[in-house]
Amino acid sequence: MKNPNELSATSSWRGNELQLMEQKASIVVGIASSRTRLKVGVLLSKFSEYQVDYISSESEIGKLIEEADLIIGAGITAYEGVLRRKPVIVVGDYGLGGLVTPDTFRKHYNNRFRGKINGVRNESFSLENLEKEIYKSFNLTFQELQMMSNQTITLQNI
Repeated sequence: MKNPNELSATSSWRGNELQLMEQKASIVVGIASSRTRLKVGVLLSKFSEYQVDYISSESEIGKLIEEADLIIGAGITAYEGVLRRKPVIVVGDYGLGGLVTPDTFRKHYNNRFRGKINGVRNESFSLENLEKEIYKSFNLTFQELQMMSNQTITLQNI
């Protein structure tokens, strides 16, 4: 997983010239509520180190999540992110649920990744807290992401 504080680059040939292109950490936002999506967008617009993509249709979910380094969203977007071993921050109609970790996975799963556990519809949340969750997300290990993905598959088959 890319660390947003480290610069990475790819190269490609254009004619006889080798071009280097900077790659930013990719964040995919999949939030249905336009109000919540706008609020998250305000925060993410402050950071030039991230490439931010917004899911606008269900047909885009798979491709965008596969290419993402971090998922911010709710419902099927968050579920698919966990399933594909991506760090997921749950933000939805029920507020900021936070980063999905091995310790919080089961609660988020049972809450259908809708937002804050025991939250209320249209619950407000702090952009400062979301920012903290973003930075924490890049510290999850592959093993932690794999464990949550495996749990998702197991629960799916029950």
